[in-house]
Amino acid sequence: MPLDADNLSLTDFLDLSTLQEIQDSFTAMAGVRATIADASGKVLTQRQPTPEFLRRQRALSEHGNLAQHDGEFVAPIVVNDQRLGTIRMELNGHSGDSTDGPDDARLAELAGKFDLAPERLRALAIQLSRGKDARPAAIQFMFLMANAIARLCFQEYQLRQRIDELTAVYHVAMMLGEARDLQRVLSRTVKVVCDVMQTKAASLRLVDEEHDELVIKAVYNLSNEYLAKGPVRLSTAEIDKIALSDDGFEYVRNMGTDPRIQYPQESVREGIVSMLSVGLRYKGKPIGVLRVYTEEEAVFTPLRIDLLKAVGAQAAAAIENARLLAEAREAEALEKQVRMAADVQQRMVPQKPPSVPGLDLASVYVPCFELGGDFFDFIPLPDHNLGLAIADVSGKGVPASLIMASVRAFLRAQVDNVYYLYEVVRRINLMLFRDTKPSEFVTLFYGVLNAQTRRFTYSSAGHPPALLLRAGQVTELSGDNMVLGISPDEDYKQFVTDLQKNDVLVLYTDGVTDSINFDGERFGRQRLMEVVSRGGATAEAVAQNVLWELRKFVGLANRPDDITLIVVRMV
Repeated sequence: MPLDADNLSLTDFLDLSTLQEIQDSFTAMAGVRATIADASGKVLTQRQPTPEFLRRQRALSEHGNLAQHDGEFVAPIVVNDQRLGTIRMELNGHSGDSTDGPDDARLAELAGKFDLAPERLRALAIQLSRGKDARPAAIQFMFLMANAIARLCFQEYQLRQRIDELTAVYHVAMMLGEARDLQRVLSRTVKVVCDVMQTKAASLRLVDEEHDELVIKAVYNLSNEYLAKGPVRLSTAEIDKIALSDDGFEYVRNMGTDPRIQYPQESVREGIVSMLSVGLRYKGKPIGVLRVYTEEEAVFTPLRIDLLKAVGAQAAAAIENARLLAEAREAEALEKQVRMAADVQQRMVPQKPPSVPGLDLASVYVPCFELGGDFFDFIPLPDHNLGLAIADVSGKGVPASLIMASVRAFLRAQVDNVYYLYEVVRRINLMLFRDTKPSEFVTLFYGVLNAQTRRFTYSSAGHPPALLLRAGQVTELSGDNMVLGISPDEDYKQFVTDLQKNDVLVLYTDGVTDSINFDGERFGRQRLMEVVSRGGATAEAVAQNVLWELRKFVGLANRPDDITLIVVRMV
């Protein structure tokens, strides 16, 4: 946490143990009692010296092994149980052990030389000699300096450790952020974690909810035998469930004795003892766990736990980004396939109506998506006959387009060999019932129009009725047959009507009547009939009038279905 420049305190710079050491040394040197308080007057230190300080003071008073030579004392500088150096102190040859008084001859010589009163000089010498009691305090102060240097070194050591750890997190973040081969990066990540955390081994497992398993994805310094010990079930992995909870981590002191470990004997054989597991979560969703293992019992400090959690957070984000990238690539490949399929489907749909004497033909096809479920067809037949087909497949997208292609192919195959329309429709129904799911069905309107006799024979399988415009009046050509693909026993009927000159026949799919505007209103069959009743000079004019009115009605609202029209005008 950054320091607040307006609210600094003494303990922001010196910890309590250092302050206590300073106080104890000052008290011993000055022969007074003291305490240290903060700016508000709150006492930070205890009045009594610490046991460690008293122990050292007793050792000093007894001299112990502190004296390396006559009059020389040594204080070690120790950091993290390693001796880095010493502070040596000489007391100018005064051991403080002599009980003799000042040298009178020497004093007399000095008094004569400097014209001083001998008795006065003798009294001063005696007073100075009594300062020998300050030696233990001086030695204590020497140890204080050694301890202060050690603390500064240790703080520098910790600072460098934090820098190394942050550098490692930065490198891991850079590796993961630029990941193209996620598996390779995750393998490098567990190795870096081991180096920074100074652990024996590491592993990374991802959640597989479908199989209730934590699947190994990356490992460092663990044997194949250990990895083959068996699956780690998420539902029974108590340690990892805690790591994936809001706690964020879980620690195991000894994997061989902890009852929560699923494979304790295998852990002992592998030579791993302590374990730290941190959860990988992305936007609150559990992704997996990152584990580190030690070969001896170890305790992980909060800083080391936070370090592993930071790496875990970066790994979780990288895993999700890799998944999104893979999904994007798959979507791109699928989109390419869809575009190719859409191109094939567009070639199945007549690009323009055929030229048939006595008939004026027009068509409109506006798919809702790249792949549509509607289709229409003009099928030339012998003896001046023209087959007119329009159909709507349930559903959207790829499945509907595949069914549409199969219906079109089967229809074309049947009309060349079967004369009766109802038999054609019946055979298509059997094919769909055999090859599709119950939820997949098709509505079909198929008719044959003789351009010379103007006789129109048709069969409708659950499709919206065709509209017939004659002398300004619009009527429906109804058929009460069931949709295709539901029942294999359905008997289909065909109907006949004779058309007249200037009659207009309109075939359409329910994408026209089911179109909805922003107010939630359907375009509906009544509006369609009103538009058709206005007629037009040509079949194309009728078709474009319907499309124009439909677009005005819908506006910018999304279209829920494909729009398909066939218009025939008798000339």
